[in-house]
Amino acid sequence: MTKLIIAVFDGLQPAQVCRELAPNIYSVAERGTVFENHHPVFPSVTRINAASMVTGMLPGLHGLAANSFVARDYDGTRVISALKTEMASIAETGLRVLNATTLQEILRPYDMQYIALGVGTSGNAYAHNPLAETCGGATIHPEFTIPAILENNIKNRFGEWPPELLPNLPRYEHAMNIFLEYVLGEISPEIALIWSSEPDKSQHMHGVGDEHSNYALKQSDEQFGRLLRFMDSNSMDVDTNLMIVSDHGYSTIIDNVDLENELKAAGFIIGGETGQVLVAPNGGCALLYVGGSDLDSSERISEWIMSQSWCGTVLVSERVGKIEGTLPLNLVGCEGPRSPDIVVSFRWTSEQNDNGYPGYVYSTGGSAGQGQHGSMSRYEMNNTLICAGPNFRSGERLLSPTGNIDVMPTALDLLGIPVPDNISGRILKEGYPQYNESIVASSETHISSRTLEVDGKESTYTQKIEISKVGSSLYLDEGNGHRDSDL
Repeated sequence: MTKLIIAVFDGLQPAQVCRELAPNIYSVAERGTVFENHHPVFPSVTRINAASMVTGMLPGLHGLAANSFVARDYDGTRVISALKTEMASIAETGLRVLNATTLQEILRPYDMQYIALGVGTSGNAYAHNPLAETCGGATIHPEFTIPAILENNIKNRFGEWPPELLPNLPRYEHAMNIFLEYVLGEISPEIALIWSSEPDKSQHMHGVGDEHSNYALKQSDEQFGRLLRFMDSNSMDVDTNLMIVSDHGYSTIIDNVDLENELKAAGFIIGGETGQVLVAPNGGCALLYVGGSDLDSSERISEWIMSQSWCGTVLVSERVGKIEGTLPLNLVGCEGPRSPDIVVSFRWTSEQNDNGYPGYVYSTGGSAGQGQHGSMSRYEMNNTLICAGPNFRSGERLLSPTGNIDVMPTALDLLGIPVPDNISGRILKEGYPQYNESIVASSETHISSRTLEVDGKESTYTQKIEISKVGSSLYLDEGNGHRDSDL
């Protein structure tokens, strides 16, 4: 039976897949299929992309709105971080952490397993298989395992996890030891995933293309080389496919926007009561939850955001109705029971940083010059997908739109398992050698504008969002906005 290994490199950009920085990843790209027009889901942050990878769903449908969010069905009074502690607490109330069927749930009736091993955040790891205790498979992380019984077994066999460092290379090396010897060597699941937190951690601190970030990527690539040698020595290339994927692209920070304090200064009240607002910062974007989804407050907040120089796009939920100048959340797949009322993606530019990487963006955190993601910048909405193995073409580069929502349906198809009809993603059949049909893709541009009064003068805010579609699968290409007075 054909199996699948997924290797995730957090924050890896397509431009970084080169001989100098990542020779082992590059070698797979040379012999496999590179999907050059690959997309994360928006917001372009980690944990919701992990959720989309294992559900095949857009965020509005799987219900994990961002790394930082408000779960109104759990606790509508505060912003929470999508970490294991909070997510497990949601599950303890009887609510589903993800409102969509996960990969392991689909594999269970076929007596197959999905095992995910990651050294990123606990929330990222938890999202891969929150129901492993009852549905099988496993999640392995330095802080916990699901099922819990695995934790002591792994520590007794492989020793304590190294401390989290920057770069986070000792933990990734330890994870690779477990992955090769235990996950692949003994359990041999049908689908196995290993997640590196580099180059993301180093890029957040030092910036994209900095020597420290490059070092972290090179060393992670060396560990990945161990996986390639293991596969070769065990003749796994005959029946095992390999996916290399990243969760999002990257930008460089222009400046920090303390949105909560700026809203306070503008006269808005922070809180969960009707008419008040809770702010969930997510790097290049922010999610706003208006108490009672009050239309009047949502209108005033949206108008104020559009008047700010850092404003890129502004989208609103159908719960607050239509607001002039905004665009609907369902346009980008973020509308759903747990969606925010307003989302602002910060303004970005195509300027290059000191290391030659294009893309600058305003951010809710970090400092100017550091790396960040979360926005609709084209440099964050284009990420990495490389596939190789017996079921993929050799030496191909494809331009058809693809996304992280396609990982799960393609994985199921490779195993010969029927793909659910209701998912957002699609099977990437164009990467199969025997597939000769054309992929029909369409493009849409959505524009909205509003005339505002800024500093006593009339100014027009305009935003534009570009999306691609293949059938019913939606991929956000980019989105940005500006005021004519800022041009």
